Amino acid sequence: MSRAVHQLYDHPRILDDPFALRIIGAHGEEEIRTHRSRFDTRLARHLRAFVTARSRVAEEALTAAIARGVRQYVVLGAGLDTFALRNPYPASLLQIFEVDHPATQALKRGRLAAAGLASPEALTFVPVDLERQSLAVALREAGLKSDTPVFFSWLGVTMYLARDAVMATLKYVRARCRRAVGSSLTISSRLRAWDSCGVSRLVR
Repeated sequence: MSRAVHQLYDHPRILDDPFALRIIGAHGEEEIRTHRSRFDTRLARHLRAFVTARSRVAEEALTAAIARGVRQYVVLGAGLDTFALRNPYPASLLQIFEVDHPATQALKRGRLAAAGLASPEALTFVPVDLERQSLAVALREAGLKSDTPVFFSWLGVTMYLARDAVMATLKYVRARCRRAVGSSLTISSRLRAWDSCGVSRLVR
């Protein structure tokens, strides 16, 4: 919703996301257009700026990673992220793996279908409950190459997970970064994060 409101009411835009309105559906768009005052409070503007800015930071970091030769992108806790729909790179240049809880991912796929949006060729859905399942196993089975660099983004998820799940995920990312030079992580979190890779950023 924040990214959709941003497309309509914020100028200049931090992030161009033409699919945000489509993915929230006609009812969501009507709510935004009908109740502008609800989305124009100081708190709403600040939250929206944070949500759109962290996506912009992650996508700029991804662009830099691709320029370095990275060809795999893992979106941890993808939610209703739309980068795969806006992806300007061919599947031969970038493979995208969206990791999320199975129920959340099913919701997203339903919204994509309702909006008439086909799943891009470069996108692989990876349903994982990070508190109960192995991220390493799920990504390996989904086709992520273990011996080549990968860019990870993890935005606004850690506060919903138990600490053990957060630490296990970060340890996996650190191991991947050490194994494949050129890998990196961009994270937005309330937790303190360490530079587990050559390039990482903490957005607060």
